[in-house]
Amino acid sequence: MKKTPLTGREGQKVNLGQLLQNSVEQYGPKAFVTQAETGECLTYDEFNQLTNHIAHGLIGVGVGDKEYVAIMLPSCIQFLASSYALKKTGAIEVAINNNTRGPSLARMINLTKCKILITSGKYLQQLSEVAKGLDYLEQIIMTDDYLPAKKLFPSLEILSWQSILGESNSNFSCEFSDEEIAVILFTSGTTGVSKGCDIPHRSSVRAAESMIEAFNLTEQDCVYTPYPLYHVGATQYDILSAMMVGGQAILRQGFSLSNFWSDVCRYKATWFMSLGSVQQLLWTAEPCIEETQHNLRFIWGTPLPVDHDDFEARFQVKLARGTGYGSTEAGGVALPLFDKSGAGKVLDRYKVAVVDEDDNELPVGESGELVIRPLEPAIMASKYIGMPEETAKAWRNSWFHTGDLARLDEEGDLFWLARMSERIRVKGEMVSAYEIEEGIFTHPAVTDCAVIGIPDGTGEEQVKAFVTLKENKTLTLEELRLFCTPIMSRFMVPTVLEVIKEMPRTQTGKPAKAELLSLN
Repeated sequence: MKKTPLTGREGQKVNLGQLLQNSVEQYGPKAFVTQAETGECLTYDEFNQLTNHIAHGLIGVGVGDKEYVAIMLPSCIQFLASSYALKKTGAIEVAINNNTRGPSLARMINLTKCKILITSGKYLQQLSEVAKGLDYLEQIIMTDDYLPAKKLFPSLEILSWQSILGESNSNFSCEFSDEEIAVILFTSGTTGVSKGCDIPHRSSVRAAESMIEAFNLTEQDCVYTPYPLYHVGATQYDILSAMMVGGQAILRQGFSLSNFWSDVCRYKATWFMSLGSVQQLLWTAEPCIEETQHNLRFIWGTPLPVDHDDFEARFQVKLARGTGYGSTEAGGVALPLFDKSGAGKVLDRYKVAVVDEDDNELPVGESGELVIRPLEPAIMASKYIGMPEETAKAWRNSWFHTGDLARLDEEGDLFWLARMSERIRVKGEMVSAYEIEEGIFTHPAVTDCAVIGIPDGTGEEQVKAFVTLKENKTLTLEELRLFCTPIMSRFMVPTVLEVIKEMPRTQTGKPAKAELLSLN
C-alpha cells in the first residue's frame, strides 16, 4: 500500500472522532470551516469545542453507543458539527437527503429505526407530510425556532438547539474500533430508489487519504465544496481530506454559478471537485474577470465535454484529465491522474475485475461490469440497510457489483464507460446514454442535456434527449439530428427531443433521470 503524506506510513487506523481531536492538537488555532453564505468561520479549536458540546448534550438526552441518529439539514456548520459529535460518541449518523419527500423520506428515517432527528424549520413541511409514517421517531432537535415543530408534532418531544448544547466541552476518549459503522449514506437514486449504505470509519479515512496522495494536499490548501453533507464527495473527499492535513473547507448550500467565482476568489480556495455538469456550466457561462484572478491550483472531477487545453487556458487552472473512480458503497477506488484520461490507477487496497453477465472475468480491453473486492477490512460498505435482496444481488460471488460498465487497459488503468442501467437498447444495439450526451453537449446552443431510453412499442427503445438552451436560442429535433449524425453512430442519434427550462438534478449535480423518466 502506498504511503500517505499525512502519516508517512500505511493508512492509519483511527476513528473519525479521534482523527478530529488529533488534528485539533496540531492545527488548533488555524481556520478550519467557513460558511460561504454568511462568512462564519470556525477554527479547529472552535469546531472541536462545538462538537464536544453537542456530543455531551446528545448523551444527556439518551443517545447511546451504536444508536442511529438522523440529520436532515442543509450543508452548514451545524450539520458538520452534529455529524462529528456523533462520531465521538460511537453513535451512527443517518444522513438524510434533504430533497426527499413522501414515502421515500419516511423510508429513509424508518430503515434504521431512528428515535432522534436533528433538523430545521426549512424541512418541517416535508416531515409533516409523512408524520404518521415515522414509526420510531421520539425526539426532534431543532437547530432554529422549535415552536413550529411543537405544533406540527404534538406527540413528539421537541428540543431546542440550545438545550442540547451540553455544558462540558471536554474531549472524548473515542475508544472504539475504526471498523465500526460511522454513518449511513444513501446512494444518489439517480435512476431508482436510494439505498442506505453502512460506511465504517476506516472507509472514510481511506477515501480522504487517497485524495491527499493524489493531489499532494497540505495545510496551505482550501477546498470549496458546494455539495451536500449527506454525500460522500463533500464529507470524505473534500472536508475530511482538508481536516487531515490542517487545510480549510468552504461550505455553500448548493452550487451557484453566479456565486462560484466570487466565492472562490473571496475565500482563496485552492481546489475544487467538479460533479455532474458543473464544468459544462462554467464553460458555457459568459466570461467574467474573476475567472482568471483566483487561487485555484487544480480542478478535478467528471469528464469535460469540451477541449481540456481550452478549459485550462480560459480559466488559468490545472484540470485533471483523469476523473478518479469511487462510489458510496466502495469509497475511493481509483486515483485520478493529471496527465492521463480515464478513471485512473486502482488503489492497492482493492482488487477489481471486469466481468460478463455470468461473472466470468473478461480479457484486458474488453468492456463489462466493474466488480470490486476489498483487500483490507472495513474499507467498504457491507450491505444496504433493510434491503437483503438488493444486498445479495450486489454482493454476490464475493464481489461487489457496481452496475458500472468499464474496462481495464494493459497498464491496469481503469476506464469508466457508463452506468449499465443507463444503457439504451436501440435496434439490437446497446447504446451508452453518456456517450450520446457527450456529443449533444458540443452543440453551440446547448447548456445542459440528459438522455434516456423510452419504449418504442416493439420491445426496444428510442433515444430521447432533454436539453436546456442558451438565452434566445432554439433547437428543433431535425436540427439536433443533423448536428449529431456526423459525430455519432446512426443508432445513437436522438429520435425524440424535449427542450426544458431547467434540468432536474440530484444534489450531487447529476441529472435526476428518474424524474425525467416520470415525465413519460
